[in-house]
Amino acid sequence: MKPTPATKFLFTTIASLVALFFRVASAQIPGANSTAVDFHFSPPEWQTAICLPDDPYKSLVDKSGELLYHYGQGKREFATRVGVQVVTNAVWLSQELLSPRVPIVQTKYAAAGLEITQEAFALTAPKQTNSAVAGRHDLILVYVKNTGSEACGLRPQVIVDTTLPFDFQAHTGRAQVNNHDTVTASLQMAGDANEQGLRHAIQLAELIVPAGKELRFLVRYGGGASMVTEPCTVEQALAARQSSIEYWAKTRLPYDRIEVPDPGIQALVDSSIRNIWQAREIKKGLPAFQVGPTCYRGLWIVDGAFLLESAAMLGAGQEARSGVAYELTFQQPDGRIQVMENYSKENGIVLWTCVRHAQLTQDKAWLDMQWPKLERIANYIKSLRLQTLTNASPRDDGLVPAGFPDGGISGVIDEYTNPYWNLAGLHSFIQGAQWLGKRDTAAIWEKEYKDFMNAFRRSAQRDQKTDLKGHVYLPIRMDGQDLPQRGQWGFCHAVYPGQIFSRNDPLVAGTLRMLEGTEREGMVCGTGWDPTGIWNYFASFYAHAWLWQGNGRKAAQVLVAYANHAAPTLVWREEQSLLGKPFKKVGDMPHNWASAEFIRLVIHLLALDRGNELHLLEGLPPGWTRPGMVTRLHGVATPFGPLNMSLQIDRDGRTATLAVKPLGTNCKAIIVHLPQGKTRRISPGRGGNLTFTVEPRT
Repeated sequence: MKPTPATKFLFTTIASLVALFFRVASAQIPGANSTAVDFHFSPPEWQTAICLPDDPYKSLVDKSGELLYHYGQGKREFATRVGVQVVTNAVWLSQELLSPRVPIVQTKYAAAGLEITQEAFALTAPKQTNSAVAGRHDLILVYVKNTGSEACGLRPQVIVDTTLPFDFQAHTGRAQVNNHDTVTASLQMAGDANEQGLRHAIQLAELIVPAGKELRFLVRYGGGASMVTEPCTVEQALAARQSSIEYWAKTRLPYDRIEVPDPGIQALVDSSIRNIWQAREIKKGLPAFQVGPTCYRGLWIVDGAFLLESAAMLGAGQEARSGVAYELTFQQPDGRIQVMENYSKENGIVLWTCVRHAQLTQDKAWLDMQWPKLERIANYIKSLRLQTLTNASPRDDGLVPAGFPDGGISGVIDEYTNPYWNLAGLHSFIQGAQWLGKRDTAAIWEKEYKDFMNAFRRSAQRDQKTDLKGHVYLPIRMDGQDLPQRGQWGFCHAVYPGQIFSRNDPLVAGTLRMLEGTEREGMVCGTGWDPTGIWNYFASFYAHAWLWQGNGRKAAQVLVAYANHAAPTLVWREEQSLLGKPFKKVGDMPHNWASAEFIRLVIHLLALDRGNELHLLEGLPPGWTRPGMVTRLHGVATPFGPLNMSLQIDRDGRTATLAVKPLGTNCKAIIVHLPQGKTRRISPGRGGNLTFTVEPRT
């Protein structure tokens, strides 16, 4: 018997519910889907950027396909939401991007006898390669397919939910929001808006969809100083869609530096690059790398450090340099860097940022020009240490005064994130002095650093604790009054990139094991602001610490868990609840510190500089060694110059050939980590090929 449209719809709904059940059930299994990127732990709601690189208008689309505008206005998160309702009983099925490099958001719905797809994207100007149409103009292109045997008559609606002034203009067939922006459609807006509180349901003309056919219509949201009247027809909308695809194809972003054989990881790498440039903005004539489009729309010193590093690693060093210059504008007359109060870690972070940037761009001359500023920062850190010897607190003696920990811990308290980063900054500053040949300067600051580290060791001995499994760890709060894992981002950064601990330090081993004991869904749980949730990109801090300690396999496992916490549109929220728990939203989305961390982690699993050595394949995921797979880095910036390497697995999956091009003379050794735990060497000056046996797979 041929199923009716209603039966088909029922089957579709049941299938969706069954899939959700098994997704939640499998989440309770430790390591479920641990090797595949399937967004197993994606949040239950998300938002995706469709704006252009350096766009001043940060348009977003939510999981339902609605356009989101006027962030933080009208006494709610988004004052204006614009969507399309084809029928009242449609069931959401999925949402994805047209491709990782093309942010056309495709949202699919099903109803009895209907397949509905909504595509949301930003309008690009004809023949423009790097700018948006004046103002903000976004489209929702709706495809309605009738899968039934009879024609179907529909009365779609445009939904405008806004707390701002709203006016439906029957004589012009358009709606106006905030006395400025307009909403139009290719179907006639037939009648006054049906106002239900703040939700305005604007009736569109009837749409008759023949059996077995597909019809389309569009809704356009327009704002800005100039009035744009097109597209107003479906044909024009399809042309605009093609223009958008061509625009993104021509936009010069630093893609193709990273090539991995896992399509899920590759998609997230490409999307992360695009998202970083979408969040970026031109300020004072310079590109400013920003964290996100809403609550973190700005350059934060700590977040920015890693955004700038990832950009430099991708070969965009000159663009990153403007961000470094912007950070240095926050230097005060006494030498300190201050964006946030009681956040002295900014001083150490800027020291590390400048030295790391100079290394990645191989630019000693630039670092030497900045050196007087860096010396003033280092001297300010020294003055902070002196303050601790005369202030009222005995806990901070020899470290830095009480400060704001961040990352899950509020208040101004005696804690360790500020000492960690100021130690790391001085450590990097000394490395920079040595690199520049400033031996006397390096010797002076080595004494200061040693004294600082001795003070830290005394305090750590006093404050260390033991968890229920016997692991000795150092809490972030000196009084220990919090979850053991809370705020341990500072510790992870002290391990890497701070490099202040030796590899066999028992405090590092104990603290990492303590963190491992909190893992849920493959991630550390409760380290951020939500004590029962996941801080998504903490995964990178955590994985980098394991990698630096020599456990690349663990770091590779964390990478996959990190990937599986992204939304299907290839973006992360700062923090989210565990799967199946009541959802709490924390922070921005897309969060581009998360994007930067994903890029950094993928690169460092393949190539990590350790002093004057470059270590390759230390965290190579075993899943990337299947027959015929290829992994490449094309000109990725390292302290030894651009790295070009490729790893080719043979057809039977038994052997791999690594090819590495020559590096600079400052690299003393290239160490290749083999699957069996052994290492081999390649000459940095000559480069060369290395063939080895791949770990057998069952």
